[in-house]
Amino acid sequence: MPRVPLDPGRWGVITRQELSPGVWRARASYRDFAGVIRKYEARGASGAEAQRRLEDKPHRVVTDATVGGLMPIAPETRMNVVFDQWVAEKHAEAQVVPQSMEKYVGVLDRDLRPALGALRVREVTPVAVNRVLMALTKARKYATARQCRNVMQQVMMLCVRYGAAPHNPVRDAMTVRTPKRGEVRTIPLEDIALLRKAVRAWEDRPAIRGLRNVSMLPQIVDTMLGTGLRIGECLALREEDLDLDAEVPTLTVEGTVVRAGGKLLRQPMPKSDSSRRTISLPNFVVVALREALDLGLDGGPDGLVFPTSTARPRSPSNVRTQLKHAQQGTGLDIRPHDFRRTVGTMVANTTSIASASAQLGHAGEATTRLHYVKRNRLAPDLRVVIDQLVTQASADLAAGTKKQ
Repeated sequence: MPRVPLDPGRWGVITRQELSPGVWRARASYRDFAGVIRKYEARGASGAEAQRRLEDKPHRVVTDATVGGLMPIAPETRMNVVFDQWVAEKHAEAQVVPQSMEKYVGVLDRDLRPALGALRVREVTPVAVNRVLMALTKARKYATARQCRNVMQQVMMLCVRYGAAPHNPVRDAMTVRTPKRGEVRTIPLEDIALLRKAVRAWEDRPAIRGLRNVSMLPQIVDTMLGTGLRIGECLALREEDLDLDAEVPTLTVEGTVVRAGGKLLRQPMPKSDSSRRTISLPNFVVVALREALDLGLDGGPDGLVFPTSTARPRSPSNVRTQLKHAQQGTGLDIRPHDFRRTVGTMVANTTSIASASAQLGHAGEATTRLHYVKRNRLAPDLRVVIDQLVTQASADLAAGTKKQ
């Protein structure tokens, strides 16, 4: 009877042999995904260790049968290998922006590799994924838990495509739910005036060691307050994005500031396609932008409106810190994203949610309504309508009495 051939991605019989005290060898044949049978061997301090090293070996060897330098994935492949391949394929697709890729790799290295990296594909079950998500949720790391679930969903779908997993176990894992959010933070009108005054005073403080203070914080604050831009969008503005002399002055959002590879850079695209938008500017924003340009700082190759003194993009983190310092002693605690929520709430309450969503660059109105518009808790004045409960009933009663 003819011998049944090995399936692709499968081992033949693995033999162990002790060559000398503390030195074992494991040997076997392996059929790769091109259908070629190859012989492998590995050594270790014990038979089990030698076999583990042997089983990992095909996934560390690039063969001529491997397409594009990517490794085949099988049920026995360890997840660390799968993680590496997923990252390689993401880079090859070139569809993910650098800062998102950094977040993915950070989640892999910090959370997923330590918890799941040593498992084989066939050992990744909903229970295994749940264990990671539950630990993060209990630690109140809800955003990280959602990122982990998202990455694992994609990684295990890769395994399904390679035939290494019959289905995606992440589908049956827990859904990460965050606690109910508190009320949307907006800035009271009286605090806006106080903040603008404090920021100007902080910028005009005595120079340290004779160096001029050019944080551009007053201009940045006014620009965000009058547009609802994200801080990265604001710091990525170029002179060519501005049209200050038009009958209706505007700015156009065409990029954002991100950190990639440990460096700050201007990314020539905003957070999403819906974030590309042109915004009409109120007078105080036009004044702020002209002030920024009149400072005469070198905008670098991008022609930035808010560059550093070395012609580089400003750090959003540094701007947040400067804003915090400017508020010391004022009793205020305003953060950059509060400007965005304040603009969203003002526009929604005076026009519509649709207008607020367009101003903020959201893909849909749901995000605007849920996260960026403070709920108006004043019920409408319906006294005339509700009065009828009594007046109409009294009138009907009086009419009935007269008939009798």
